[in-house]
Amino acid sequence: MLLLSGTPFADESTDWAGTATNPEIQYRTQVYENSKACYLEFRDQQQGSGPTTFDAEVDYKSKVVEHPGEQVTKTDRENIVTTRAHTGSARISNCYGVTAVRLSFVQRQ
Repeated sequence: MLLLSGTPFADESTDWAGTATNPEIQYRTQVYENSKACYLEFRDQQQGSGPTTFDAEVDYKSKVVEHPGEQVTKTDRENIVTTRAHTGSARISNCYGVTAVRLSFVQRQ
């Protein structure tokens, strides 16, 4: 018998892409329909020796509870920190796909 553990495969994954307002900060997404969640990873292409901190506004598709087949676009704000050794991450519940990411604050140290 073979047992597998770890993170299940995402239903949808994307390659790294620049954010709409700061292309040096990139993100990629993984969507898990069974858990109804989107996971985002962020990295700074101009990462210095210190951390990079920023606020990310994430537009995503969400389903309407009253109308199961209907989707709406919502926005969630996440505070993200990246370092040379670690990507920043965020999890958005009731998410079925990310449509855009904008940054409203970036501080590099």
